[in-house]
Amino acid sequence: MIITVTLNAAIDKTLAVPNFRLGRRHRAVDQTSMAGGKGVNVARVLKALGQPVIATGVAGGATGTRIIEQLTGEAILNDFVRIHEESRMSTAVVDPTSGEQTEINERGPEVSAAELELFVDKLFYLAQGAAICVFSGSLPPGVEPDLYARLVEE
Repeated sequence: MIITVTLNAAIDKTLAVPNFRLGRRHRAVDQTSMAGGKGVNVARVLKALGQPVIATGVAGGATGTRIIEQLTGEAILNDFVRIHEESRMSTAVVDPTSGEQTEINERGPEVSAAELELFVDKLFYLAQGAAICVFSGSLPPGVEPDLYARLVEE
């Protein structure tokens, strides 16, 4: 089993906006949204390659529920710790005419010490049956930047 860790999961929304220019009003001609974050995306690729994978991390609010539901709908095994604050949204505006893309990423939720401890306990439990653990993506605000390194050492 491969574990993917996403501590700042998101719903990635993409808007197709021809001739996009800042400071103007536009209408999107197409839009998509899907569960995202680097670890979630790694889990999606591993699943497509037929590898056994479980996605974990933290998810909160209605956005967190959507992330979990979408992964479940894609038959990606997942086990996220529910947190109090809302998970983030990321929006990409793609100009199909020029091919340019502009991304706006929310910073993400604050994760309390108690919520982070629940996640660490869950990760160590899941790691007992794992061959590989992939840590990827940004950390939420307030989480110490060396967290991934400390988890690997433990």
